[in-house]
Amino acid sequence: MANLNKVSLVKCTSYSQEEVSDAIDRTFSFFGGIENIIHKRSRVLLKPNFLKESKPRKCVITHPVVVETVARKVLEAGATPIIGDSPAFGSIKKITRRIGLDKVAEKMGINIIELDKPRRVSVNCGGKEFSLTVSGKALDVDAIINLPKLKAHDQLLFTAGVKNLYGCVSGKRKVWRHFKAGNNLDWYADMLIANYQLVKPSFTIVDGIMAMEKKGPSGGLPKEVSLIVGGIDGIAIDRVVAELLSANPEDVPILRAARRLRVGEQDLSKIEIAGEELSSVKPHDFILPELSPIGFDIFRVIKSVIKHLWLKSVGKPQLQK
Repeated sequence: MANLNKVSLVKCTSYSQEEVSDAIDRTFSFFGGIENIIHKRSRVLLKPNFLKESKPRKCVITHPVVVETVARKVLEAGATPIIGDSPAFGSIKKITRRIGLDKVAEKMGINIIELDKPRRVSVNCGGKEFSLTVSGKALDVDAIINLPKLKAHDQLLFTAGVKNLYGCVSGKRKVWRHFKAGNNLDWYADMLIANYQLVKPSFTIVDGIMAMEKKGPSGGLPKEVSLIVGGIDGIAIDRVVAELLSANPEDVPILRAARRLRVGEQDLSKIEIAGEELSSVKPHDFILPELSPIGFDIFRVIKSVIKHLWLKSVGKPQLQK
């Protein structure tokens, strides 16, 4: 059994297929290999961050080479990968077409799916009951490999392991939860932890080769971090990421919520770091954002819904550059 409290830090300085493949292999090796994480003949959802249509170099989305590489590893392990997300804006088909992942997936015989078909589920997290609506497609697979992009986040300081699973919430239900939260950041962060527990991944691989700093989850600046971060416990991963970015864990809403709900491990003395030494791979002067309110007013909700529907149904996809 792999160590739940282990987090791996693997150097990766470019998105060349060879270097990414070697880094992913090394990441899995610290946990007994991919065969120790997923089973043969299982259906494995690969959940990238496909927020919206964007060029990979802007660092808004998980780089397609990372997604493709993990998909190949899953196929080699005798399982069936499925690439899925529910973008905040537009459709996953347009996003994958723009970055060329659609043709790669077709050649590999891999389905790309929208995480729709919402299903309401009750979950107990830390003694609190939550009624959440998430994609039934995410609940019906045998395993999830979480593939977040390391980015600054204007409302949560940064996004890594836990927040990426919010993409399993179908469509504009995500923005509606912002409206429901008002300015209650604790409520919103608690909900994210419960959502993570509901669609808990078997493994997480954070694309931190190039990250985003200063502003996010879009509109920030690319930042070279040169790391693939891996692990089983998303909370432990986010705690290690906070340390990498020199963020006080008390300032990270998701980590505060995890402590309130007694989910995951945050004690660095109990988290085994594999690969690179944490202190030696910290990016220099990573710029974190000033936090803005979590709540959306009704006008922002309407604007977001209209933009999403236009991009999904009318907006023309752009070619990869």
